[in-house]
Amino acid sequence: MSLLNLLSNGYERKARLYPAFLVILPLVVTVIATLALKIDVLKAAATGLVACGATFALAQLARDRGYNRQPYLFNLWGGSPSIAIFRHSNARLDPITKARYHQKLAALVPETRKLPTPASEQENPDEADRVYAAWSNFLRVSTRDTKKYDLLFAESVNYGYRRNAWGLRPLGIAFSAASLAFAIFQIYASTRGKGIGQGDTKLTIALLFDTSALVLWVFVVKTEWVRLAANAYADRLAEACESLSQPDHPPSKLISS
Repeated sequence: MSLLNLLSNGYERKARLYPAFLVILPLVVTVIATLALKIDVLKAAATGLVACGATFALAQLARDRGYNRQPYLFNLWGGSPSIAIFRHSNARLDPITKARYHQKLAALVPETRKLPTPASEQENPDEADRVYAAWSNFLRVSTRDTKKYDLLFAESVNYGYRRNAWGLRPLGIAFSAASLAFAIFQIYASTRGKGIGQGDTKLTIALLFDTSALVLWVFVVKTEWVRLAANAYADRLAEACESLSQPDHPPSKLISS
């Protein structure tokens, strides 16, 4: 992943760069507030370049952390949402819509025409999930046109952003807490002997920003926050089957196992 690709590619920028930027932003805001009146243009440019380099490195880490910790999320949720949505035991789809999707996907993926029933799914859930995983994989491959499937792509970006931000959560908490502590120290140092309310306004703004960032990382960026986006992506992926054409020679009969 090059810097140019990271900036120009919509998914790369929003799902990987933005979470990294969210991590480092409190520190950048606090440092700028502290040094605003003490650095010249050249030093300010150097500081910006260092911040960009750190953000690029964090974007790499965001991708790895998010992807590597994804199995933990799926295990916590009882499976991948894009697979679970097809289960008879899953209530995200009403039974009529789910049956229609099953019939359509079995026609689109002839190798899976033996449809799992509620009884067979309960008896052998792993075998049923293999069918649902094949459908999910087929849909992902068949919906790569981001213009035609713009809503699906948007949900994919949302999920990637939230998953990668959650993967960076320990760093986000650490950076925000450190920035907050630094801002408090700087305010104390600037107001000592001057009385309360005489500190730099920029530092006060940085303090509020760092506090907000810490609250965000601690109370918002959690597994359920990621799950909301994962479920929304699963919904859009499943409904995409309605717009796909069936093969020229579909199976003559769909069988329920």
